[in-house]
Amino acid sequence: MKIIGLGHSHIVAIAKGCYELQHRGATIGGQAFASSFIYLYDPNIMPTIVEDGGAPRLNPQLAEILAREGASFGLLSVGGNEHIAMSVVRPREPIDFVLGENPDLPLADGATVVPEAAIRETMREKMAPTLNTLTALRREISAPLFCLEPPPPLPDSRVLAYPKEFFRKAVDRGKLSTELFRYKMWRVQNGLYRAVCAKENIAFVGVPERFVTSPGVLAEEAWGADASHANPLFGEAMVGKAIELMEARLAASET
Repeated sequence: MKIIGLGHSHIVAIAKGCYELQHRGATIGGQAFASSFIYLYDPNIMPTIVEDGGAPRLNPQLAEILAREGASFGLLSVGGNEHIAMSVVRPREPIDFVLGENPDLPLADGATVVPEAAIRETMREKMAPTLNTLTALRREISAPLFCLEPPPPLPDSRVLAYPKEFFRKAVDRGKLSTELFRYKMWRVQNGLYRAVCAKENIAFVGVPERFVTSPGVLAEEAWGADASHANPLFGEAMVGKAIELMEARLAASET
């Protein structure tokens, strides 16, 4: 049995976690499995999508690779850092919004409250290449696909420890947005993932609760080597959840 994984920077932790599971003899429905991973920033397969009559289609070279692989399942870790790009720096005029799925979360003092819909549509525009890639992959891959939720934002301490990921030089803490605001933006982003997955028949695999600590940041046990990525422990847990869904599909197909 074969798993194919595709994605951007977050796919690294997913791949390492998957390889660790294989090393320990993990199975899918009692069968051993192999896996391979494709980094979508590989210049040989860029751009990932091309326009075909107004509809997004995969780069033909990537489509050929996928056809040769003939995988039973696909793991997708496409994009995932858009919420950080949009939220890590506090705007000159602070804003906040009521998160519909959890409206009791507090609002920042003195911030202008904007509609969540405005945040969502701005995020949708930022995520257009990511969402189009998911759609194009679904068109090309007949096997069941599993979209893995990206990790939640990392805490202030981690962002300030690696400021050059987001700023040209060391950042004044006063310019950094709040952890809660970054969490809300992550949730809006994931709502867009969920919507396209529901439309395209892609299973969405959420981050385990143990990895999200108050006020909505990545738990230290899952921190990667910088301020925006998780580690192989996180990847292993995400692949493990996806395998549970794969096994459920296999069991359903046998009844």
